[in-house]
Amino acid sequence: MAITTRQPCQQRRNEALQLISSGVPPTDAASQLTVKWGCSRRTSLPDIEIVQREVAKALDTVELQQMVGWLAKQYQRLAAKAERDGQYASAVGALNAFRAMVLQPQLDAQFAAHFRGRFTHHSYRR
Repeated sequence: MAITTRQPCQQRRNEALQLISSGVPPTDAASQLTVKWGCSRRTSLPDIEIVQREVAKALDTVELQQMVGWLAKQYQRLAAKAERDGQYASAVGALNAFRAMVLQPQLDAQFAAHFRGRFTHHSYRR
């Protein structure tokens, strides 16, 4: 097992950041890092994960709200187009994804607020 210093790891992560930010899918970025740096895929995948976490942390709440709004609009357009074309399974899938993105987090938060660690709707006999 080769021992690497901090500098090559940082350079590899900077390269991964450039690839991810330019729109390269994570699996392709890992393959490109493997070829360029001569490391294994197992070594480059954690670098990709670290970069993706840092990119996700860099998004502020305004960008996230804009992204959710854009995704909601895209799902709505997709559902309307699929329904108009008679592709009802695609329309249902788009509406389900929209529900999971927008409504489900609110429902989960409500459930977590009311759930106290035990189910009260069961009837137990002694």
